[in-house]
Amino acid sequence: MDQRLKVVLYTFESPVTLAIADRLIATGKLSAVILQTRMTWRDKAALLRRRLARYGLPRVVDEILFKIFYTLFLKRADDRLRRTLAFDRGVTKARLARQIDVHEIDSVNGASGRDLLLRLQPDLVIMMSREMIRGETLGAAKLGFVGCHPGLLPEYRGVYAPFWAMREGRPDQVGLSVYLANAGVDTGPLVSERAVAPRFDVRHFKVESERLMLEGVPDLIDTVEKAERGTLATFTKPHAPSRLYSHVGLTHYLGALRRAAAQPANR
Repeated sequence: MDQRLKVVLYTFESPVTLAIADRLIATGKLSAVILQTRMTWRDKAALLRRRLARYGLPRVVDEILFKIFYTLFLKRADDRLRRTLAFDRGVTKARLARQIDVHEIDSVNGASGRDLLLRLQPDLVIMMSREMIRGETLGAAKLGFVGCHPGLLPEYRGVYAPFWAMREGRPDQVGLSVYLANAGVDTGPLVSERAVAPRFDVRHFKVESERLMLEGVPDLIDTVEKAERGTLATFTKPHAPSRLYSHVGLTHYLGALRRAAAQPANR
């Protein structure tokens, strides 16, 4: 017999994530939505300092150069392609709030975030956030936190998995993985995974990532239904290579274009 669970969605505010939230609300399976507020300049400065300490100046400068390059030369084309994605662009935060309780918070990892989870007492949290779930927050949901990663795990952990897979000439490794979060970055046990052939090439990896997020909604619903039936199970791939990928730099992007251009000549 299916058991009614208290399921909470933790995400941030963007056209795609709001549309996904609306789809999940329509199933009647969500109890609340938590929206992570936009980063302040102070937050961004702290993030920059952390990345400089971890990756060094050359890598971080490379990433900043790509952001500038993207804004000047790629964003307009991505915006045109994004219009081909099938999702409701009319969803707003206010519209969600008319259907379900919506909470806003800067992070679930802080004291106020943990207090909110303590009040909500979720059985399961679906996460599509900009942060890792850390420490005692992981224990705030009885069944845990599940995420839908736009790539196969553990082979392509981290951000923009479709880019790294296509850059390495592995479009067969583009796909979706639903996993149970643990203390690592995309290292938790898998609930399900499937390869999904890319629709957009490596130049438009950001749109491809958003497409995969939308594609993963049925996988998330299926995960919730398994939890309701008490049949939610996980598995691991102990012999699969595991690599953590970070943000795309300009040299990574230009290198990917050169590889893609050389592929026909190598056949």
